[in-house]
Amino acid sequence: MISPRFDFDAQLFLDEYWQQRPLLIKSALPNFQSPISPEELAGLAMEDEADSRIVSRVANQWQLEQGPFVDTDFLRDGEWSLLVQRVNEWFPEVDALRGCVDFLPTWRFDDVMVSYATDGAGVGPHFDQYDVFLLQGAGQRIWKVGPHCDVTTPTIDADGLTLIEEFDTDQVFLLNPGDALYIPPGYAHWGTAIGESMTYSLGFRAPRVTDLVARLSDSVIESLHDGLLLEDKGSMRVQPRPGEITDQHLANAQTAVVNAIEALSDTDWFPELLSETDEDLPINEEPISDIVALVPSQRLLWHDRHDHLSVFLAGRKYRLSSTDEAFVTTLSSGQALMIRDATAPQLEILREWWSLGFIEEPQIDTSH
Repeated sequence: MISPRFDFDAQLFLDEYWQQRPLLIKSALPNFQSPISPEELAGLAMEDEADSRIVSRVANQWQLEQGPFVDTDFLRDGEWSLLVQRVNEWFPEVDALRGCVDFLPTWRFDDVMVSYATDGAGVGPHFDQYDVFLLQGAGQRIWKVGPHCDVTTPTIDADGLTLIEEFDTDQVFLLNPGDALYIPPGYAHWGTAIGESMTYSLGFRAPRVTDLVARLSDSVIESLHDGLLLEDKGSMRVQPRPGEITDQHLANAQTAVVNAIEALSDTDWFPELLSETDEDLPINEEPISDIVALVPSQRLLWHDRHDHLSVFLAGRKYRLSSTDEAFVTTLSSGQALMIRDATAPQLEILREWWSLGFIEEPQIDTSH
C-alpha cells in the first residue's frame, strides 16, 4: 500500500514549528478521502479489544461513556463524538497514514485515533502531553487554539474528562478534508464539528524522563563493580560541626554519579526501552507466509555501529550485518517484505520474529 506524505517543507516545519507552535497545513493531502466510514468506525467500537469512548454534551453537561458499545448506542440525537484509539492496528489503510509524517522518528509514533462527530460536537477544551497532527477526513471542523498550558493551568473534571476551566482563544482554524493542524504538547485546543465530521489524529509521544533515568540507572548499576566506593581524597577538610553534610560532600557524591554515567559504554538501554511494548503477543506456530510485515503495535529500531547494525524489537537485541540496512528499514517503516527476497540469515531471524508474533501476513485492503 502506498503511504501518502504531507505536502509541505518538512525541515522548515521541524526548525520552526515542531514542539514550538501550532501550524495549519492547508491541503496537506490534496483530494484526500476518509479511508474508513463512520459505520466501520462504529463497528470497531463494538469490539472488546478496541479502546473506544463516546463524549456527549447534554443540557450543557459533558458525559463520558467507555466502550465496547452496541448498535443502539449510536442511535442518539444531539451533540456526541465517537473516538477510537489505535485504529491503525485494525485498518491497513489507516496505518498507511503514518507515512504522512515519515520524516519523524518511528519510535515517537504512538497511534492513529479516529473520531466521528455530529454537528456541533467535540470533546471540550483541553490540552495533551503529546504532539498531534489533526487530519480532517470528512466534513468540516473548527479548531480554536489557545495558549500553552501546564500543570498549573486550572482544569475541571467533567465526568472523567479533564477540561480547561477558562479557555482563551488565540487562533481559529477551519479544516476541510485533507487539511491538517499540528498541535504541540501543552497547547490548549477545542474542536467543533460543522455537520458530520471525521478526524484522524496522528499522535507522537516522547518517553518520560523518569523512565529514561530509571532505565539508565539500572544499566549503570549493572556495569559497576560492587567494590567501587565514593572517593574524597584531596577534598577533605577538618569538620568542626559533627554530623554536618557540607557542600563539598554533596559535590563529591554528584561527581561520583556523573562519572559512573559517563563511564557507561553500553548505550543499548535507550533503544531497548523504546522498543518495548505492553502487548502480549501470541506464539505463532503456523508456517511463515510468503509476504510479511511488522505488526503495527511493534517498534523495530536500529543503530548503526559502523561495522554492524544493532537491531531492537520488543526489548530484544539482535546483531545484523551493515548490508541489512534496507531489510531493516523496510520492516521498521511498516512496509511489506517478500520472503523470497530475504537472505539466509534474514530468513532465520524472520522465522524467529514470526513465531514470536512480531511480524504477520499484512492485510490487503480490498474495500476502497
